[in-house]
Amino acid sequence: MDKIKQMWKSIYYLVYTEGYEILSIDDNEKEIWLTHESKKRVKRFINKTPTHQEVEFDLEKLTDHLDIHIENTGFSFEYLDVYYITDKEIDFTEFNHFKRPRIKYYALSEVSDFQNTTEHIVAKQQIKRANTSPVATYKNKLFNASFIDRFMLKFSPVTYSLVALNVIIWLSLVLVFNHIAQIDLVDFGGLVHFNVVHGEWYRLLTSMFLHADFTHLMMNMFSLIIFGKLIEGALGSIKMFSIYMISGLFAGLLSLSIDTVSISIGASGAIFGLIGAFIVFLFTRKHTNKQFVLQTFIGILIISLLALFMNNVNHFAHLGGFISGAFIMYIIHLWMNQKQAKWYYVAGFIALTLLLIIIIFSRQQHYIYDELTESAMDKGDFGKAEQMITQIKDKHFESDKTYIHSGLIVASNKSLDEAILEWEKGLKVFPDSAKLNYQVALGYRAKNDYDKAKKFIDKAIKIDKNNKHYKALEKEITAFRS
Repeated sequence: MDKIKQMWKSIYYLVYTEGYEILSIDDNEKEIWLTHESKKRVKRFINKTPTHQEVEFDLEKLTDHLDIHIENTGFSFEYLDVYYITDKEIDFTEFNHFKRPRIKYYALSEVSDFQNTTEHIVAKQQIKRANTSPVATYKNKLFNASFIDRFMLKFSPVTYSLVALNVIIWLSLVLVFNHIAQIDLVDFGGLVHFNVVHGEWYRLLTSMFLHADFTHLMMNMFSLIIFGKLIEGALGSIKMFSIYMISGLFAGLLSLSIDTVSISIGASGAIFGLIGAFIVFLFTRKHTNKQFVLQTFIGILIISLLALFMNNVNHFAHLGGFISGAFIMYIIHLWMNQKQAKWYYVAGFIALTLLLIIIIFSRQQHYIYDELTESAMDKGDFGKAEQMITQIKDKHFESDKTYIHSGLIVASNKSLDEAILEWEKGLKVFPDSAKLNYQVALGYRAKNDYDKAKKFIDKAIKIDKNNKHYKALEKEITAFRS
């Protein structure tokens, strides 16, 4: 086994799968330091077989100069793993340092030893796998790739899992239900203000995984792969998933607090959260070219402005996602640097979320189900309209308009008498509805029962004195009665 090659191979996968960064390499490439800020861990590879005295001296030197090492790494690490690449099996147990930071020594002599330098399942398998790539290949990828390239090359299980889930859901809806109409989007979990204020909070989550058509899906998945891999590569899978989900939920809340009419779907709110997080990550990252950050921000801003001219784009969700993603990323930055201010930002984010929920419940409800029923009736699809009426009544979402539409469908399918019974049934629930009283008056006028028509039109005018349609019907009924 070529131990030098195995060392560089292990370092390569530590960088590209776990997110370690190369801190330093000595002139002879005999000693390499790796750091992982979020894990608070440092790894040190030394290409030599040490004596007992050398290890003892090395440990003493490390503990005596911890402040210098912490300053060099840029963060206060909690674990320092020291690996000696050697031909001998050496027991370093007596040298393990259990005070903070914990220092452990390891001997790397077999392939299994190199595998144990990482906890990542994929990296373990790749280190074990034999290949013909020379040492120069690993070095070239490590030294010549930008940090963006490194993030994009890393294994990103959460990003690909989210992409797969979105695609599977879209294919399922298309293949099983043939197409997705507005009514379908409500049925399958689209984000609607009316439903959420009636207790269907799950729509904040389900709407993130619905897409209107293939183009909508592909645009979002393309963006998710790019920014998902960048954030997952920079912060790790758990933090990336947290930013994605919280941003998507917050985007939905901001959208609901402003827009009570639309049906909102798609992953773009969560994706804009990743974009916001990436911008803040670049600003807070040490040694980042500020001009590169500015150019990246301008590019994203141009894309966002172009989206303003596209139809059916929820700009409020994009804004909410971007704000929350940036907010969460800054909290993570403060947390990783053990700043006390993080608690103020956490409290501020929670307060902002609660404020949006209060605003959502204070907004006037928009009865979207009645609107969808009316739209189906206008298209002559009375079967779909009747299906919507049944769904509304099953959910107890009825309004006075629901009974008006229901009566019109009954009149079309059955008889006017049964339609009038349906409208009068609605009046028992909504006795002060001018629209229902007017509709009943129209029904009795059609049956030439002007006395009853007069009774209901008078009540409609009493409720809404300035409606010209009510007054015109009242004059007509009065003329026929005289």
